[in-house]
Amino acid sequence: MLWELAILFGLVIANGVLAGAEIAIVGFDKMRLKHLVDRRDRRARAVYELRTHPERFFATVQIGITVFGATAGAFGGARFASHFAPILAKVPWIGEHAQSVSLVLIVSGLSFLSLIAGELVPKSLALRHAEGYSLFMARPLMVLSAVARPLVWFLTSCSNAVLWLFGDKTTFSESRVSKGELYQLLDEAAEAGSLDATTSEMAERAIEFSELTAVDVMVPRTRVVAIQIDSTAEEVKEITLEHGYSRYPVYREDLDDTAGYVLVKDMLALAWSGQLVVLQDLIRPPYFVTETMPASALLQNMRQKRIPLAIVVDEHGGTSGIVTVEDLAEELLGETFSETVRPSAQPLKELSDGSLAAPGDTTIRDLNRKADFELPDTGEWSTVGGFITSLAGRVPRVGDSFTAPSGARLEVEEATERRVVKVRIWPRPPGDSIPPPLDED
Repeated sequence: MLWELAILFGLVIANGVLAGAEIAIVGFDKMRLKHLVDRRDRRARAVYELRTHPERFFATVQIGITVFGATAGAFGGARFASHFAPILAKVPWIGEHAQSVSLVLIVSGLSFLSLIAGELVPKSLALRHAEGYSLFMARPLMVLSAVARPLVWFLTSCSNAVLWLFGDKTTFSESRVSKGELYQLLDEAAEAGSLDATTSEMAERAIEFSELTAVDVMVPRTRVVAIQIDSTAEEVKEITLEHGYSRYPVYREDLDDTAGYVLVKDMLALAWSGQLVVLQDLIRPPYFVTETMPASALLQNMRQKRIPLAIVVDEHGGTSGIVTVEDLAEELLGETFSETVRPSAQPLKELSDGSLAAPGDTTIRDLNRKADFELPDTGEWSTVGGFITSLAGRVPRVGDSFTAPSGARLEVEEATERRVVKVRIWPRPPGDSIPPPLDED
């Protein structure tokens, strides 16, 4: 029986070695790896090859873990259940069911052992010692992947034959870490101290940033401060002194006819030199983008073209809002400030009963991030006021109450004929069942 135990533990340990190797190679510090490769370290070069061509070891690791795990379960269940069954048969209330009970207990024990010794512990140790473990395992993995290449090709072909029916295929190099797992890793890293909380939050924002579009990050039309092209010097002075921004869109008849934008410093240069300020002479050309343009692409374009302000237009060509580089930076860094720009007159306010008062133009994304209400942000709306209007099918009235799919209750506290101004939100108490999706009037 000792050799059977040795085989079983060998299979579990082999499973753990492969699981740890996968995590360690993925978690190897990129800059450190480059430094070692530049020093012509052969082991580091092997790690680099595995990371550059992940199909070389992902498939090998995946197949190895599956084979070792299945073999351990089958071998252990068949061997040890037969040894354990006679002992259980002596228990009066088990009797003739001893073989089945023995098999269940053995498989459960093996599953527990495989999770602890074959997954969790090796992965945790591999993350702590990623460099040393990766360098130790890289060359054996290269050899193993070369030996297993025919098997990998055969399994990949069989998988693709089945996936062809669904219009898909696999190369065994798909992402091995989901977005949810990335968030979990960042939280764990922050708790463990390997990342500070601020860095962890910035990393999470960067992951979310890839899903945002221009309409998600823009200042909506109703909040845009712009200057009419025929404004007098005194009117321009009043606007710039009142709001304190460094640049303003300039329009002709209305915001749908935006001519460009002006910099306050350009106007100040003329004013200080005693010259007449003529907006037409200072207007810089507009940069128009669509609502659906990815925020990451927008940021890249604005950086490459050195454009600080973009005009967001809808499908009909009307102005939906504006986006500045500062708006995009805030999505990555969190809220920033300027000495000349006053904070919002209606910030989010936590009330004594556990509810939250929020302006109607608060974005769903910011609300969920700050208060964790889990309000949906994948519809045609981007603000809490827009979400309530979508639920109502009209512009809500003061006192109207609605229930979100997550169970949070929203009540309109202030509204005009055209929009929701202020909302009060109650989270769903823990343990409560989710109320009906809509409770109006």
